[in-house]
Amino acid sequence: MAGIPSVPSQLDRSRPDLLRFGVLAVQLAMLLLVFDLYGLESQRFFILSCLIVGGFAVSYWLPFRFKEPFVIALSLAGSYYLLDPVVASLLIVVGATLFAIVRSGLDFRWRVLAIIGFGAVCAYGRATGRLPIPDHFWSVFGAIFMFRLIVYLYDVKHLSGPARLSDFLSYFFLLPNYYFLLFPVIDFKTFRKSYFQRDIHTVAQQGVWWIIRGTVQLLLYRLVYQLEAIFVTPRVAVSTSVVARIFLGFLLYLQVSGQFHIIVGMLHLFGYDLPETNRKYLLSHSISDFWRRINIYWKDFMVKICYLPAYFKLRRKGELRAQVVATILVFLATWALHVYQFFWLQGKFRVTVNDTLFWTILGALVVANVWIDAKQKKRIPKSGSSVKAWQAVQIVGTMSGLMLLWSLWSFNSLREWVNFLKTGNL
Repeated sequence: MAGIPSVPSQLDRSRPDLLRFGVLAVQLAMLLLVFDLYGLESQRFFILSCLIVGGFAVSYWLPFRFKEPFVIALSLAGSYYLLDPVVASLLIVVGATLFAIVRSGLDFRWRVLAIIGFGAVCAYGRATGRLPIPDHFWSVFGAIFMFRLIVYLYDVKHLSGPARLSDFLSYFFLLPNYYFLLFPVIDFKTFRKSYFQRDIHTVAQQGVWWIIRGTVQLLLYRLVYQLEAIFVTPRVAVSTSVVARIFLGFLLYLQVSGQFHIIVGMLHLFGYDLPETNRKYLLSHSISDFWRRINIYWKDFMVKICYLPAYFKLRRKGELRAQVVATILVFLATWALHVYQFFWLQGKFRVTVNDTLFWTILGALVVANVWIDAKQKKRIPKSGSSVKAWQAVQIVGTMSGLMLLWSLWSFNSLREWVNFLKTGNL
């Protein structure tokens, strides 16, 4: 109809512009120079970065219908540069097997059982080493499939049509995942929906900024790692050493948040307009706020797979009860899935008193937060210097408690942690 502006299509959002491409290319070339100059991460990371930047330069100028097939081909071929050829080939075979099960004509529950059975065989191989498979394969296999396969099956169940091979390959065989084994749990539905949902120049520029942010965080991580050694000397008081090392120990999370920003930033270069992975978590003003900021993808994963199904099933028996029980189930699942993650990445289940205490206490604090928020009546937001001062106090109190709790999680036993608090020795 006349007078109604047309909505830009994916084709319109992907139209190239030489000048804007040049701006992006210069920034990416400078990032490669920084990676090389500072020896960021490792040589394999630099190879990955070169593949990403080169792939972006080619993908940008391709017609839209060829862009995603090229990215898939780049990711599959890139696995042979970043991994052992045997491991890369096995990953492709495993992926093909899993997709064949998903596309089979079996009832959905039988497909799920078949995949669980296939996973059990893989778990046996990982635990015993009796299958003729390179040991390094298991950690990469786990990094790619251990969590995203759960999300994928959840969304496939609700698809209106059959699963597509291109969607499967583009979602699982992500080029950065071959290097970064600790990987954000990207939601399948969000991943597909985000593809060229905005102009490529806007999305790619956002990706560049996030890569820069991640790079800064990784460089700060190096500094924090070096600063820890300063507080080991006998000249430093025990109390000062303990406080400083608790604070610096928490800041080591900069490595994870830095890597996550780089990962998502790289995917932005190819048109995947994914959301932020971490958001100013050092400014959390409550435990629940920290949970929402520290690892947004994990929070969304738990909400989708665990919280919402439990909440909607229980809400008839009371709103608050449903919220509390669903939150408890989220932290039980989080604890169990971290044990599961450790198995695939390290080859053994990590079940310690410290780990259990950490998730129990953190979960209890979030449940208490949910209870308090539900009981408090809605109030009109206030403003002014006194409110800002109170917010600052909340942030300091919240982060101090969380850093102390985080230090508990960092030790293998409760005895080691108590000894650290007494003596300052790690």
